[in-house]
Amino acid sequence: MLTPILENRPTAPRALFVDLNNSNVFPALAVGYLAAVLRRSDYQVEVLSPLSQGVPGVSRDLADTWKDHLMRRVYFSTHPMVVRFHDEMRRIYARGAGKPHPKLLGELDRILRDRKPDVILVSAYLDHRPSVEAIGARAATAGIPVLLGGPVFNHPRIAEEWRDIPGVTAIFGGEAEEDLPAICDDLIAGRSPLAEGIVREGRPLLAPRLATLDDLPIPDFSDFPWELYKSRVLTVMTGRGCEWGRCAFCSDVITANGRGFRSRPLDRVLEELAQQSRAYDTRNTFFLDIKLNSDLQMWRGLIDNYQRVLPGGKWVGVVHVAARGENGLDRDALHAAKAAGLTRVSFGLESGSEVLNRRMGKGTSIPRTVEFLEDAKAAGLSVRTTMMLGFPGETEDDVWQSAAFLDQYGHLLDRVRISRFKAIPGTRFERLHTRFPDRYRDLEDFRWRYGEGRADYRYRPALAAGYRKAKARVLNQVFDINRKPLEDDAAMFNGLM
Repeated sequence: MLTPILENRPTAPRALFVDLNNSNVFPALAVGYLAAVLRRSDYQVEVLSPLSQGVPGVSRDLADTWKDHLMRRVYFSTHPMVVRFHDEMRRIYARGAGKPHPKLLGELDRILRDRKPDVILVSAYLDHRPSVEAIGARAATAGIPVLLGGPVFNHPRIAEEWRDIPGVTAIFGGEAEEDLPAICDDLIAGRSPLAEGIVREGRPLLAPRLATLDDLPIPDFSDFPWELYKSRVLTVMTGRGCEWGRCAFCSDVITANGRGFRSRPLDRVLEELAQQSRAYDTRNTFFLDIKLNSDLQMWRGLIDNYQRVLPGGKWVGVVHVAARGENGLDRDALHAAKAAGLTRVSFGLESGSEVLNRRMGKGTSIPRTVEFLEDAKAAGLSVRTTMMLGFPGETEDDVWQSAAFLDQYGHLLDRVRISRFKAIPGTRFERLHTRFPDRYRDLEDFRWRYGEGRADYRYRPALAAGYRKAKARVLNQVFDINRKPLEDDAAMFNGLM
């Protein structure tokens, strides 16, 4: 059960949320949940988001230009003369991207001066460290405690690397809905919070995941600048975690709210859709689930009920095209989903190589993926996918198989988001790398950098001329796909996933 409303105070304490995830397409779901939790515990809450201060927001998956193609070629370059500088170039870029914006800091200074909060809560990703340091310094000068949280601080080594930032009073790693009011009470009173998940003396205590999601509040998005979003889209999560949860590279299933799959009651999700639609004047929804078809009863319930609850509304989400068993993505189901308002769907292809996908632990198969793509196209759905280059064990032949897949089936895709493999602490890859290091001899100069939530390394096979030629072919195909214009309904949701 969630923490009950605390006793009324003579003066309601003031909490300032600083949301550093600067999306220009939708509000932050985690902040919406926690703002709702604090408000029902008699807190005055203010949310400071960069977009509301005129800081340019981040967009993804826009139609590619030649500049995008060139930048992607540089980013993916594995030429021996370039690859040695990859990690340093990435750090230079990250330092610039994570640098605190003067407009955000200026507004923070005004808030601290004019309506001094009792506690500051910072929601951050690991590339936001310079901003966290700037906020911590200002809070320390003002004598205000700071609680830092985010999706990855439940990893002990990562939290340890961030623990000593001046001005950061405490770091919490976990799902905070049950504990946040008590943690804030303790910080305001000058006490060390007792909640599990708080980093103590360099030893993080892993917060248990929420046993049930039945009592989650309806998120409060009233503080976000809806008038600045490209289109009004609700953000809803029907469950946390992923029913499959075995992909070796996946970090989503190890983050604070991704540990272990749990589904919400369908009636609570439908109630939330109806209430949020009235509150924010939209019938369109982005379902943020890692895998929206994890719970087939939920998936079918959305198909059966979305138009009843939000007539005329559209929705998008991410699915997993499981190779075995029922996955809810047959042709009849996809046609029914389209009729229910599903407009765009994303899935993880990762590679056109069956062997490499098995090595990744994807649980997919190329034949069933092709069947899904053809059925989705027949249903009139816009399809986006993710791909990856450089997963350990990938060969030149694997890359050519990805190229062959895009040659044959690229016309069924509207967007491809391609990435380099990133070794992330806590993933199944880390466990395999630790236990069976001989499997990964091609990863040279391997070094974990926990403060950045990743590892530095060089993937030796990627330096070969044949591999680079195959990779260039894939990148050219991705460019051709990503240049295509989207249909109006799909374009409305572009950049969300």
